[in-house]
Amino acid sequence: MQLRDSTVELPQPMLSAVDLDFAYGKLQVLFGVSINVYRGEAVALLGTNGAGKSTFLRAIAGLDAPCGGKIAFDGRDVTGTPAERMANQGLVLIPGGRAVFTDMTVDENLEMQALTVRKKRSWVKERRDVVFQTFPRLAERLAQPAGSLSGGEQQQLALAKALLLDPKVLCIDELSLGLAPVIVGELIEVVARIHQTGVTLVVVEQSLNIAVQLCARAVFMEKGQVRFEGRTADLLERDDIARAVFLGER
Repeated sequence: MQLRDSTVELPQPMLSAVDLDFAYGKLQVLFGVSINVYRGEAVALLGTNGAGKSTFLRAIAGLDAPCGGKIAFDGRDVTGTPAERMANQGLVLIPGGRAVFTDMTVDENLEMQALTVRKKRSWVKERRDVVFQTFPRLAERLAQPAGSLSGGEQQQLALAKALLLDPKVLCIDELSLGLAPVIVGELIEVVARIHQTGVTLVVVEQSLNIAVQLCARAVFMEKGQVRFEGRTADLLERDDIARAVFLGER
């Protein structure tokens, strides 16, 4: 798999966070985080537990409002824009865990997701065709409850729901969490194919090995601040950072 070279001069960011602060009540989690993501990139967000990676994704996706700083998407200020409007504009988040409704069928999960974008039925049908081309296994399980799927199939469904919305930027929180290495390998290939269609990726991941496979550039966060930003491969030379990131045998 060939990674895109992110060392060349890049245009205006597709997604930009500038001096982003976030707090849960009196507990501040993000401290002046500034990150740019450029069109067509795949960027990994790495760091220890509690570093603020997932909080950052939730803030840029509109699920939680920051208490300071600015977020820009595709050249527009979107600070404080709610998640539904962000999804309509093309920024879609797959949250950590299994992002599916387990008591609904696969088909019902996709139907619920389509309601969030309020597009014409012809557009939804076209997107469903793309989803089933990408995930043919799900097309065979439309009437099956999502909760009865394997962990890997549930993560496929989470990816399918995101792909249904035709994202410009796809944010994925912990793709590999709790899954066997062989399943993770299959998911990596699917995400890489989605990226190759032009979708920009922002991936929170605990495994540096997985991040290296998917992303040419990485941001390392610690205690709510950015400590490193550069080529993912360069992190392998930073023993202090590599020791802080799970290097599981994937």
